[in-house]
Amino acid sequence: MYRKPGLLLRLWALTVVLLLPQELLAVSPAGRRSFALGGIQSPRGAGLSAEFVRDASSFRSLALTADLIDILDGQASTPGIKLTYHFNLVMKDWCEGKYAFYAGPGLMAGYVRDLDHHLGFAGGVSGDAGFRALCLKGISVSVEWQADFALQFKNRYRPDISLYGAGYTRSYLPYVRIQYRF
Repeated sequence: MYRKPGLLLRLWALTVVLLLPQELLAVSPAGRRSFALGGIQSPRGAGLSAEFVRDASSFRSLALTADLIDILDGQASTPGIKLTYHFNLVMKDWCEGKYAFYAGPGLMAGYVRDLDHHLGFAGGVSGDAGFRALCLKGISVSVEWQADFALQFKNRYRPDISLYGAGYTRSYLPYVRIQYRF
């Protein structure tokens, strides 16, 4: 069996080990740390997410998701895995920041399934836009759309490099994030 997804998990763990301490120890201008942990779900994937807030105008998000393309409709049985990191800018907020529209660039890497139903390594740039609502007791709910523009490396019958088509053709499917803010 092909065991390369373990390498991606090690890469994700290294990223978390390097980024998490600096993000958790960063203090916002108001004198408090602000981060959120939770889940992210979509027909495209489901997984864990973290958000690091430095000030009211920007935040960073990190998500590790199981790539569910072709899984939910029964065309495949093995999910892929994808890591995304975005630097989001708050474009507009309402009610003292309780509701916000945000967008920003980012990076993606993963072992994902493309439109031809084959798994392969993919890496490239990503962008997302969404709407977030801060609820009672520190819960935040976000609806966002992501587009990934990446190259995918497959080795099915011969080595092949192609554009990761599922990253942009299925960007109309929204993600829902539910997180608890610390």
